[in-house]
Amino acid sequence: MATSLKLIDYLDDLNNAVSAEDCMLATRRRVGDLGFENVVFIYTLKPQGPNGYLRPHLRYSSNSAAWEDRYRDMDYQNHCPIYRETLRGGTLPLVWQQVWERTEKSEIQRRMLDEAASFGVVHGVGIPIKERNGDRCSIGVSTALPGPEILKSIEANLPDLFLMAHHLHAVIVDRYVEQSPDDKTNPLTGRELDCLNWVSIGKSTWEISEIYGISENTVKYHLRNIMTKLEVNSRAAAVAQGFRMDLLSF
Repeated sequence: MATSLKLIDYLDDLNNAVSAEDCMLATRRRVGDLGFENVVFIYTLKPQGPNGYLRPHLRYSSNSAAWEDRYRDMDYQNHCPIYRETLRGGTLPLVWQQVWERTEKSEIQRRMLDEAASFGVVHGVGIPIKERNGDRCSIGVSTALPGPEILKSIEANLPDLFLMAHHLHAVIVDRYVEQSPDDKTNPLTGRELDCLNWVSIGKSTWEISEIYGISENTVKYHLRNIMTKLEVNSRAAAVAQGFRMDLLSF
């Protein structure tokens, strides 16, 4: 129950934010409660692909200004395997250490890791989000803590981090990002929209089935259709996408 109440407080903070920077500060406070320290929001307009030279992207970050300047000056985005992974269109969380472990690191990548650590960016997880119009987004959460214990902490907190990332994405993209052109018409039927609304306020499949007097399998059928139409793979992502497309409101 405590986690749910904190999530509601976080959603209130996002709703009351007057800038993307306010959204980032609210998120940094929340991830601090979970044992992390910094948040990065990355938005890339319709990438041509993960290979080749990568253009600059929109980036909001609570990391130190010195690290952000260094990251930009050294063009580290073109050497970061985690950023390239987010451009492939997947939606599963990316644990940084796991991505780096399967990367045959170049000299500049080893230097990048050393420098990141000197600025307190050691371990983290990225939540990639694929936009309907082909744009890409990723929210990264990091900590300066080393060792295997932080990996356990990342795993334990992934559900909360996933929810927060999708809500942060929904608010910042809706208010502060100029997207590539997209058709934002409502793709959902009336019953699907009703189901999505009930999910957004925390109702379970069973509770929704009781509300409408239908079977749980029918509710699951509607939810699968919702996720397919919104091009997401979880209920949390569907809710966040619903807010971004103005199908739902805070």
